[in-house]
Amino acid sequence: MSATGMRNLDSAVQKFNLWLKELDNNFSWDNRHKSYKALQVVLHAVRDHLTINQSAHFSAQLPMIARGLYYDGWVPSRVPLKERRLEQFYDHIRENFDQGPGGDNIDPEWICRTVFELLNNHVSAGEIADIRSELPGAVRRIWPEPGAENGRARPQG
Repeated sequence: MSATGMRNLDSAVQKFNLWLKELDNNFSWDNRHKSYKALQVVLHAVRDHLTINQSAHFSAQLPMIARGLYYDGWVPSRVPLKERRLEQFYDHIRENFDQGPGGDNIDPEWICRTVFELLNNHVSAGEIADIRSELPGAVRRIWPEPGAENGRARPQG
């Protein structure tokens, strides 16, 4: 039975759920909310470093629901950000990842690499190359080229 009665919307929900399930598996946790939040904060951090045109090209390859998540809260007049340091990129991840009561200590590099792996698996290699070319060099270095070893193993400690 259809959840919404609209085939395109049901398909979009199913595809987004598959992305979240893949993130759950790759993070080795069973928490869709955390996977959703990880995807959101990394997409927003990437988005804010891209030009308006590049954002439009990239978002066209995202599932419909992820595309809405990508654009949520976007202020085009503020992009692209001029920050160049990796730590500034990580600060955005730390500040916007809802850690809930008691707060998990998240590793922003691990969060980024895991979401980058998902994007590498689902967005064309050409688009990933275009996105990476617009990011600060330090961020580009933690986003492996599609097909490359991702090095996203969860940190110890």
